[in-house]
Order: sequence, then structure tokens, then C-alpha cells
Amino acid sequence: MGFISGLKGLFKKPIFVFIISLFTVTWILIIINSYLLSPSIHLFILMFGGGLLIFNLIFLFISLFKKLDKINKWFYIIIYIVAIALGIFFSASIFSTTFILFFLILLNIKLFFTAFFAFKLCMDSSTKVDDYLYKSKSSRKVTRVIEFLVFGFLVLWFFRATAIFFSSTVVDNILQTLFWLNVVLLIFVLLRLIITKKLSAYITLFFLFTFFYAFYILFDLLYGIFFSTASGDPIHVIVSFVIDAALFAYILGTVYERTEFIQDKLKLFRVDTIALFLITMKIYVQITRIGVFTVDPYVQFVQAILLFIIFVFFNLIFGMYSILAHKSKKSKR
Repeated sequence: MGFISGLKGLFKKPIFVFIISLFTVTWILIIINSYLLSPSIHLFILMFGGGLLIFNLIFLFISLFKKLDKINKWFYIIIYIVAIALGIFFSASIFSTTFILFFLILLNIKLFFTAFFAFKLCMDSSTKVDDYLYKSKSSRKVTRVIEFLVFGFLVLWFFRATAIFFSSTVVDNILQTLFWLNVVLLIFVLLRLIITKKLSAYITLFFLFTFFYAFYILFDLLYGIFFSTASGDPIHVIVSFVIDAALFAYILGTVYERTEFIQDKLKLFRVDTIALFLITMKIYVQITRIGVFTVDPYVQFVQAILLFIIFVFFNLIFGMYSILAHKSKKSKR
């Protein structure tokens, strides 16, 4: 898969191995402290995370003018020691609530990236399955029709089951929005089938993936508001981390896989700069949200709805485009 080759390219650079390893350690400390509630670990997270944030910001600035491959490895260590010292000195203010506006700005940027790449992951996964079924000329018509019908049945079953379970609730209303969006895309697929005799069979599998992601957004929101403690329930933190980390790895891999395209289109920014920005944004938002202060339930609700709206927008607009683009590639085989 493309994003895996992108991740391989990313991890060939020592600085990203260094940064991601340290961020993983920080995240593990956050998970541990969500259970232990230790003030000393809490303080260490602020100092350690603050130093890592400053370290990233320094190299984010450097990457605008110099390739990171050209920097001596010893320079990383020197800058990191300085960053940790600054993180300790400013530990009381870097992640303080006085920076809530900055936190919300970065959070909204994160929501946009998350929604777009969640859509892309759902689309890429479903089209890869469809491409595999398309390989065999003798059975492609049968297998792809079966694909369309089987996953279509599963989608209907899951929507019906959740509609019954969450009847007359905000969850039911939100999932109904996604359902009717799927109906619009399905009508588009069927009209195209009538006109061109070409079936976008993967669309029902795409619906299934988007349903699971939308349901995860709602589960994460409701569990976080009604079942977690103020500091974060360990189970909720771990489950959210696994899914969030997997999606973030996909984002980084996808960005790094398009190195040549990005550098050709964005003359002022190297792909390393974009990757460092995404990592820096992630560090700040996650440590602030989970490790420092509790986000108001109403704000959490607004964040989840905003993420869902952006996700639905990408599904509708880019979903129609992807149906046409994917089929046009197949027609050239």
C-alpha cells in the first residue's frame, strides 16, 4: 500500500525516528497517568512534552531553509537538551489554559486533516478490494456484483440495528444523515450504471467503512462524556489512542508517499516541513487535551459534530469524483 512505502521513507530519516519515539513515550506516560493520577508524572509529562514541542518547532523552522538530511546527528542532541531545559523552565505556561485559543485553532486544523484522511482511507481500502476482484476477467462480473450486494446488505443491517438501538436520539439523527448521504451516492452510482454500463461495485464497502468510522466518532464522544473520569478512563484512552495513532500513521505515510508531488506543487515547503508541522500539531493537541485540562462536554460535542460534518462533506464531494476517477482508470486496462 502507498502509505506503507511513505512510512518507510519517513522512518529512514533519524530525526523522525527520534521524534516519533519520544512522542510514543510521552503518550504511554499519559495513558499510565490516566490510571495512576500521579502529580509527579503529570508534571513530568508537561516538562517532557513541552521540550519535545519546542524541539519540533525549532526543526520546523530549520526545515524551511535547510534539508534535515544535511544536519549532523549531534546537533539533534544539543537542540534537544536545550529544548528540554526550555520545556522545564516554561512547563507551567506552554500547555496552560491561557493557550486555549491556540489549542482550538490547532484542534480544528487536526479535525480537517483527520476527516479528509479518514475519508481517503475508507475510499482507498474499498477500491483496493474492488481492484483485486476486477483482476480475473472470467469472474469479475460475478464477484463484483456479489461484492456490491453483500456489503450493501451489511450496510443496511448495521444502519437498521443502530436505528433501533438508538431510536429517537441524537445518535440516530446523525447516522440517518450519513444514511441519506449514502442514498445520494448510490443513486449517482446507479444512474452512471444505466448510462455507461459500468458498476462502481466498491461503493457499498465504502459505505460500510464510513459507517464504522462515523460510529467510532460517536462512541468516542459519548464514552468520553458519560463514562470517563475527569482525567480520562484508561480503557477509553487506550482505545482512542490505537485508532487515532493508526489514522495518524496513515496521514503521515500518505503525505510522505507523495513527496515529489508535494514538492512540485508547494515550492516553499518541503515534505519534511509538512510532516513536522503535522507531528507538532498532534503533540500539542493531544498533550493539552488529555494530559492537562479537561475539555468541556459541550466543546467535545461540537468537535465531534464538526468532524462528522467535514467527513460527510468529503464523502459527498470527493465521493462522486472518486467514483468517476476510479472507473476511468479501469477503463484503460
